[in-house]
Amino acid sequence: MNYKETTLSKTTIPTYNDGCFNLFEIKQKDDTYPAEYIKKVTDKPIWFTELSISDRLKFDAEQRDKKITMKIRIPQIKEITSMNVLKIGTEYHKVFNAYHFTNDEGYRETDLTLEEYPNVEVEQKDE
Repeated sequence: MNYKETTLSKTTIPTYNDGCFNLFEIKQKDDTYPAEYIKKVTDKPIWFTELSISDRLKFDAEQRDKKITMKIRIPQIKEITSMNVLKIGTEYHKVFNAYHFTNDEGYRETDLTLEEYPNVEVEQKDE
């Protein structure tokens, strides 16, 4: 063991300062032909850091006719699933995948892979 290994152990606190989003949940109306709409989940914005998207991930998604738009990291929120939509700026992104984990420093985080949410005609309700 050297001096650095024994006395200079420090942790790095994660930072989320690339942007923020509002979280929505996908709902359906109780009609003969159920229409999809989104409902705002929280009034507080959630901050994120943007991650790079690998070519392999893009290729695999395109094979399934999915258009991956972003990959972001947030403090862990296990309630976020593929039934959620994020509003970043003026654009809406559906959660394609949510990966919850504990990083090497012991902080719990969630990686969200986002896809295009083309359902622009969605009715937004704040019930």
